[in-house]
Amino acid sequence: MRSTIKRIILVSSILVAILSSLSCNTTEPEKMATVRIKNYFNNPDAPYNPPWTIIESSYQGVQFGKIAIGDSSEPKSVKPGLDYVLMVAAWDDTSGDPTHCLPVASKVEEEVVVGQTRTIVIQMTNHQGPCPPEGVQPMPEVLYEKIRQLWPEYNFKPYNQRAQNPQCTEN
Repeated sequence: MRSTIKRIILVSSILVAILSSLSCNTTEPEKMATVRIKNYFNNPDAPYNPPWTIIESSYQGVQFGKIAIGDSSEPKSVKPGLDYVLMVAAWDDTSGDPTHCLPVASKVEEEVVVGQTRTIVIQMTNHQGPCPPEGVQPMPEVLYEKIRQLWPEYNFKPYNQRAQNPQCTEN
């Protein structure tokens, strides 16, 4: 009788261990949102459209790449939440020559929720940069530095020297 009880306990322990390991390995699929970024620096209703080609772009840590004026990125899955769209934009240059590029960000944090499909539109009224013209909000240091970290190959100057970036000094 004792050996039967020991076997039952042993088999039960093994089953509990197996079921526990299976339940730990099954994860619920992560809930995501789908996002596109639109370069709408050709908005016909805007009084002025700067000729920004978006050379690099990122939202919620996901890279969206280059977006020509009037185009949208491919849709990408992102974690729901709030974040700024971070970009490198080239002034009147589709090639992305670093001397024509500046860090640019959306003016406000954009939000997506679970299951949502959304296009985030970037245009004159909702962007900010390091050396903006009058009427465009200047970019906070934290966003500027995130862009420098994401794309160091553009060699943007540190925040306290941002107005010395080539694109800032051309104007």
